Amino acid sequence: MSVTDPAAAPLIGAPSYEAALPLVWTPLAETLGGLRREQYNDDNLRVLAAVAVLDETRAPGSNDESSPIDAEIGRLNQKLNLVIDLLGFLVAQQSAAQPPARVRLSWQGAVFVGPQTLGEVGLLGLSLHRSVPQPFVWPVRIAHVDGEERHARFAPFGDALQTALERHVFLRHRRAIAGNRRSGV
Repeated sequence: MSVTDPAAAPLIGAPSYEAALPLVWTPLAETLGGLRREQYNDDNLRVLAAVAVLDETRAPGSNDESSPIDAEIGRLNQKLNLVIDLLGFLVAQQSAAQPPARVRLSWQGAVFVGPQTLGEVGLLGLSLHRSVPQPFVWPVRIAHVDGEERHARFAPFGDALQTALERHVFLRHRRAIAGNRRSGV
């Protein structure tokens, strides 16, 4: 399959981040619509909210805590974070997880390596955080093929989901840039 779509260009220039993410591709005969898409929309909003909470600074309490109650809340927060991490680890052990694949994710789509037999339309599932067992799943269309590299464009989102995904990508993108600056790259 040699698909080229002029609309694939924004996937390259949009804010994005690269990560090794477990990826699942499910071929579809046609793009999803209606109720099933609404269900994915709601599920993905929950996934992105969980990832956002887990991505918040998880450092131990700072020195400027104003009271013993703040210190105790900080300790409870650390314990809750530990429980969440352990639960995510246990769930991951019980499920047949996909091996991580190199993915570049933007709010418009994803670039990943996939076989020739992938198909043009499908559901792309990405596990965005190791402690969130539910993947982000959304219908995509392969917009561009370059060797084994696939540029998949997301089907349109609802406003809330698009905003949440834009925020997720922007924060990870910004974090990657800051990491590169610290390491001198």
